[in-house]
Amino acid sequence: MFEFIPTGDAIFMKWILTTWTDDEVKSIMENCCKALPAGGKLIACEPVLPKVSDDSHRTRALLEGDIFVMTIYRTKGKHRTEEEFRKLGQLAGFPHFRALYIDYFYTVLEFQK
Repeated sequence: MFEFIPTGDAIFMKWILTTWTDDEVKSIMENCCKALPAGGKLIACEPVLPKVSDDSHRTRALLEGDIFVMTIYRTKGKHRTEEEFRKLGQLAGFPHFRALYIDYFYTVLEFQK
């Protein structure tokens, strides 16, 4: 995924963007963008941190997941906010972005070329 992604109308990934640094995520997303036609979509299912921390079950689960990612997978991987994902998408060439919250942990992120 850092060198080549096959072409298609849509690309789906789950729990990929969370385990890489911002620069690595941008590189993955740029390669996805190159592989998609105009109007194509990158669809990612990832945990999304809230803008403001609180003591809800959702926030606690996401923050515990963030600690898990930082300690088990990679010390540089992390959960991101919706705005952080939006900015990474824009930097990678995706002008359109939408987040669909499907449960208290995962969010479907739609980046459209």
